[in-house]
Amino acid sequence: MRKGEKKLLIIFVLLFITYVATDFLAPKPIDWTVTFRGNDKNPFGGYILNERSQDIFGEKFEASNLTISEISFPKNLLVLADAAEIAGVDYRSLLAKLDSGTNVFIAANYFSQLLIDSLGIDLSFSFHPLNQTIFEAATSDVYLGDTTSYEFPFSIVSNYFLLGNDTTWEKHASLENHPVLISKAIGSGKLILSSTPYIFTNFGLLYDKNYAAAAEMLSLLPEEPTHLTLYYQLGKGEATTPFRYFLSQAPLRWSLYLVLFVVVIFLVITSRRVQRPIPVVTPPENTTVNYVKTLGALFYREGNHKKAAQRLVNYFLRDLKEKYYLSIDYSEKFYKNLSHKVGVDVGHVVQTFDLILKIRDVPYVDEKTLIELSKKIEKFK
Repeated sequence: MRKGEKKLLIIFVLLFITYVATDFLAPKPIDWTVTFRGNDKNPFGGYILNERSQDIFGEKFEASNLTISEISFPKNLLVLADAAEIAGVDYRSLLAKLDSGTNVFIAANYFSQLLIDSLGIDLSFSFHPLNQTIFEAATSDVYLGDTTSYEFPFSIVSNYFLLGNDTTWEKHASLENHPVLISKAIGSGKLILSSTPYIFTNFGLLYDKNYAAAAEMLSLLPEEPTHLTLYYQLGKGEATTPFRYFLSQAPLRWSLYLVLFVVVIFLVITSRRVQRPIPVVTPPENTTVNYVKTLGALFYREGNHKKAAQRLVNYFLRDLKEKYYLSIDYSEKFYKNLSHKVGVDVGHVVQTFDLILKIRDVPYVDEKTLIELSKKIEKFK
């Protein structure tokens, strides 16, 4: 490696290290994505709820990304989502679980139309973007019972239920006299609905130490084994890589790792600079000579030796101009330059051009003269 190349490599490495260090040490922007995931410590993750789950639900608490229909019949089923799109087979499974005695707690900002229509409820809501402005927004007072109230930013607590004249729902919490937490016995179980899912996130639990509000809401579920599903917020949570099947099978996964390792080793070994091969350039074929020979043979068969000789002379002179960049003036100096460039004896050059001048002046050229001209010109090739 040359000295200049080493300097450029060192500069590049230093710039790369500086970029990585700056990016690593720079403060990370806050992630406002709503996940409810148990290992997410961002504002709208579910790390705190997962850590304190035993205080609320007892020893048996588990979380998954399964649909309601995929979950066996638990004692308590908890669903946290922005939009609880429960329909089709999941809706039928929900009713079956309630009928068999499962207690279901669904906290969401939006519910599927099927769920709203079948339960005879509606939802009033306001949209507010979840970002740093939630700390500056107006607040909402959530009342649990008749007297206990908790203050939350209006951005995360603004939805409420519209029950109309339906008196079968029990109201447990309200926002400005509008219910935000309701329950109803269905079959042998109980269905609990909350329009304030963000109360159960890290931000909601830590805001003004309002974890007591979330604990009191979740206490509507009996202290029994509880299953939390995040499917309606995160989906299955499976990898979307095309190699998902390979990665899920141990033998195939290690085969893939081995191939990648071999490729890396190959790149490292072959990354050394090697001398590039010098291609062999074949000089272009002089097709003019072949063309002249063809025309000469044609005129020779016709017996027109004069025309054949003129055509041979014209192409010979044009070839000299294009190949050697000479101005043909039939002078002694021209003869010497041509002899030097072509490598032909100057005497032969003089004889050739004397014959060319002779052919131009005569009206007829015989076969012997044409052959002589061709032989003399051939020595210049």
